[in-house]
Amino acid sequence: MEALLCRKLGDPTVSVEDENSPIIISKNHPIPQLDSPTSVRVRIKATSLNFANYLQILGKYQEKPHLPFIPGSDFSGIVDSVGSNVTNFRVGDPVCSFAALGSYAQYLVVDQTQLFRVPEGCDLVAAGALAVAFGTSHVGLVHRAQLKSGQVLLVLGAAGGVGLAAVQIGKACGAIVIAVARGAEKVQLLKSMGVDHVVDLGNENVTESVKEFLKVKRLKGIDVLYDPVEASS
Repeated sequence: MEALLCRKLGDPTVSVEDENSPIIISKNHPIPQLDSPTSVRVRIKATSLNFANYLQILGKYQEKPHLPFIPGSDFSGIVDSVGSNVTNFRVGDPVCSFAALGSYAQYLVVDQTQLFRVPEGCDLVAAGALAVAFGTSHVGLVHRAQLKSGQVLLVLGAAGGVGLAAVQIGKACGAIVIAVARGAEKVQLLKSMGVDHVVDLGNENVTESVKEFLKVKRLKGIDVLYDPVEASS
């Protein structure tokens, strides 16, 4: 199979045609085999690039895999093969998930407990970018913050992947969502998603804009602040 292989740590933006590139395209990489009775092999349809993948190739991520390794985390695809004890999936099922490594390849093996079935009508390419961004925001807002209907959610960096996921999850939870982004195009995108109030960092003061919105709506304050940007201290 073909796979994107990280052979050494370095700048992943260097072209693979450059001899100094840390990554190469392996044309004859071994196809992974089922490694347990509950494992599932997926033929990858789509995968996405996350900041964590970039950091892994640079060698600056908290988890440092042994070289060489296949980067890549979230993915979607079609079930290609199943273990003898797999009960949740069959060959041909559309699925998506994320893995610590390995999605930048044509095939990936995971346990059935790690997979999600892609609903009928959902685009597989879109599903390939779902797990990391939406999973991150779902854990943060639903499990940790326990966001409830009627609460006020403020999302910083709301036009990024994780931020957009947070906005949608917030609305699905019934929260009043305030989003912060920069630029008219991003502001319009957020408004089109039903955000209750959008602050444009390019020409507005965040504190003043949020306070005015809360005052007009007679709201007491922010219940949950979600910051996926994490500026350096």
